[in-house]
Amino acid sequence: MSIGRTHRTHGTRRTHRSGWFALVLAGGLAGSAGMARVAHAETPPWSVGVTDAKKAEAQKFLEAGNALFLDRKYAEALEKYKSAVGAWDHPAIRFNIVRCLIQLDHTVEASDNLKQALKYGAAPLEEAVYTEALAYDKLLSNQIGDLTVSCLQPDVKLTLDGQPLTGCPGKETRRVSPGPHQLVGTKAGLLTKTVEVMVLGGKAQDVPVKLEPLGRAARIEHRWPTYLPWVVFGAGFAVAGIGAVLDLNAKADMDSYDRSVAQFCSVTACGPDDTRLDPVRGLDDDARFKNKVAVSVLTVGIATIATGAVMLYLNRGRTVYPESVEKLTPQVTPVAGGATFSLTRGF
Repeated sequence: MSIGRTHRTHGTRRTHRSGWFALVLAGGLAGSAGMARVAHAETPPWSVGVTDAKKAEAQKFLEAGNALFLDRKYAEALEKYKSAVGAWDHPAIRFNIVRCLIQLDHTVEASDNLKQALKYGAAPLEEAVYTEALAYDKLLSNQIGDLTVSCLQPDVKLTLDGQPLTGCPGKETRRVSPGPHQLVGTKAGLLTKTVEVMVLGGKAQDVPVKLEPLGRAARIEHRWPTYLPWVVFGAGFAVAGIGAVLDLNAKADMDSYDRSVAQFCSVTACGPDDTRLDPVRGLDDDARFKNKVAVSVLTVGIATIATGAVMLYLNRGRTVYPESVEKLTPQVTPVAGGATFSLTRGF
């Protein structure tokens, strides 16, 4: 026996269901529409313009969807139900889409389809199905938040979680699932702004977006603190100065040694081991040692000066336009008889 098929016996109606879902087949749909025509002597709005061929097509997809739903293949059943609605947008078929979307945790989409299923009230639905639909409507309304985004600046482009919103100036309301959501506003010549919103289920939130001029937010950034290259540059000169002093000292010692040699060896030439040179022999050793140290220190100083010069070049200021990030956190304040809801801004 077909699930949810409606049969007539002596003017009465019996509906057979399997499990909690009470799925509706097209036979039941046609019977429902026929009853409405007899009662109201006119075609109900959900059947206007729907031919028998379209109803038969809807029945085919609906039966296939019901079979898949019973096998818990909700995604596949959903596609069949969508095809059925494409042929005949009957509220009962639409409600089967809602059941699939709930099983797939597509809360917002389920709520949107539920509103379409309840568009004509109880008339196109069986009493039990209508009662179930109302229960779902109440449940889903507490699991979805309404986020209203407004913008007054012309030509600003807005996206919500990567999806484009209506252009500015304007206002648009989106139904979203509870939790964090990201709103981004962009426009050439203005500072890009990101608003991170925490949405609560069953609450409506208004988020105005205003972008600031780039010049107001621009700042000068340096690779290092501005004093650091100058410190390195100055240290290089200081080290080089020490090297230069040592070199002069070494040269002075060498000159003193040369004068002593000229004095002691003016009459008779002195050999390398001549004892006459013993009093000044240390000057020659000191001069050579100081000269080596001076060359090393001068090399380090010159290298440091070069490093400081490079750092000064690399540390030139550059204009930076940071992205503005604003966080909106919901805050619920208990009051007598209930609570108040507000958004706390942070950066």
